[in-house]
Amino acid sequence: MLRGIGLKKKLISLIVISVMLCLVFTVVTSVSVAYSMKSSDKSCAEHGLYRGLLKGAYRVEKNGWIFVHLEGSPFQIGFQHGYLLADNLNTSWSAAIHVYWSEEEFGDWWYVARDIARIYVWPKIPGEYRAEIEGIVAGLRAAGYYNWDKWDIVAFNAWADIDAYWDAYFERVRPHSGNIPLPRMFHREKGCSAFIATGSATKNGEIVMAHNTWAGYAGDSYWNVIFHIKPKKGYEILYQSTGGCIWSGQDWYINSAGLMVCETTLPGMHVYNIDGIPIFVRIRYAMQYTDNIDDFVEVMTYNGNGAYANEWLIGDAKTGEICSLQLGCYHWDVYRTFDGFIGSCNYPKGEGVRQETVYDWTDPTTSGYCRYQRWLQLSEMYYGQIDVELAKVMIADHYDVLTGEYKPSRRTICGHGEDSPPSYYPSGAYDGKVTSSSLVLENMGMWGRWGHPCGTPFYADEFLEEHPEYSWQLPYLRDLPSYDWTFFNKEGPMDPEGHMNSMSSTAIINAEIIAIDSTIGVKE
Repeated sequence: MLRGIGLKKKLISLIVISVMLCLVFTVVTSVSVAYSMKSSDKSCAEHGLYRGLLKGAYRVEKNGWIFVHLEGSPFQIGFQHGYLLADNLNTSWSAAIHVYWSEEEFGDWWYVARDIARIYVWPKIPGEYRAEIEGIVAGLRAAGYYNWDKWDIVAFNAWADIDAYWDAYFERVRPHSGNIPLPRMFHREKGCSAFIATGSATKNGEIVMAHNTWAGYAGDSYWNVIFHIKPKKGYEILYQSTGGCIWSGQDWYINSAGLMVCETTLPGMHVYNIDGIPIFVRIRYAMQYTDNIDDFVEVMTYNGNGAYANEWLIGDAKTGEICSLQLGCYHWDVYRTFDGFIGSCNYPKGEGVRQETVYDWTDPTTSGYCRYQRWLQLSEMYYGQIDVELAKVMIADHYDVLTGEYKPSRRTICGHGEDSPPSYYPSGAYDGKVTSSSLVLENMGMWGRWGHPCGTPFYADEFLEEHPEYSWQLPYLRDLPSYDWTFFNKEGPMDPEGHMNSMSSTAIINAEIIAIDSTIGVKE
């Protein structure tokens, strides 16, 4: 369609001109960093240079979640991001590197990730997002964190893209390195459970969407940030992620045009196109600049690099239409409807994506197969009754179709790897999110629960007493307490009466909420 072609041309042109703009952004960042604060305990009011950059930004903490509102130019949004989330970013990425890029599993490969980010990823990032990344670095330094640079931030954002470039990198940089074990993602067993429903499948005919994220608790338990960004160009976006990321990665998105999007990762996908556009660039652009399913699919399927192959669930709250996009590198499958239920659980259903995976979709013992069968059961059981409250129950389901028992494991919708033999790896569903088209259209609303969506707490000390073999994950393996479901909209977390938490003017890292004004500094 013409509109989609225009979006693709715009994305391509943004990537091309970004190379020419690189010097400009470097100069801007250098000027900003030259005036950086020397320590994070100095108040914003004492540093007028940052009042303008931080204007309108704030941070709120509630029930295990961190909410940040960011607004302005790309560099300004990045600066606010780096400054307000410096503590979260520092801990989150220290944990990720310790767990996923450590000697314990594959050896120290972070320096390679930085190299790949510089050589292969940076040239494919549009200038708008380059400026945002430069801003994150400047914000970090303003907050007193000098241990991360631009290539770290690019690598953070490209964590899901790195697989596409391993072979090309070693052929180019280390051509005689031999068969080295690498921290590739495609061979790892995947997690995440989600569904989207509409029409006669739901109680009042509106779209209902739910998702839980699966990963190791040590490496991912700091992905508890709900971002609301209000860019000068494009639509507002609400997404879940961690400090340093300009996209979700979980993935959970709502935009102000009424698009509601989540995904589960497709296992065993290993076909790549190193000349393609990184996934984090495509999804961020799609959520910022598209307002319908046609254009979203156009952006996501155009010249992808094949990394982080997912089944994307998309809803258009304005029309009631829902869509499944199973997206590989050169093959994808699209299913759209105004009436029905789509369950997703790391299971390749389409003939297209099955051409690019080594996953055995016929094995009835796998986590993805079992959860797919359970989604079929739940959709039949609750068809016509699904609403936001029932979605919270469905995303926390513990029925194991293989054993016929209600017992949490890696085969249940609410995954509990810590309860799953033989490895008992501390991993599983560590959050739950639910929304509906009416909530999205009202004020970009959603419900979120930090920790297992079923409410069962995870206590690290108790777990390590039984499984000391995972002590190497300390100090990042931490408790996941049982929190209540929390309602958010684009303004932040709301109390039961629909009011935002009261503001506080305490130190920014410990504040319940901080708002910075260009004239008076900290506003209570």
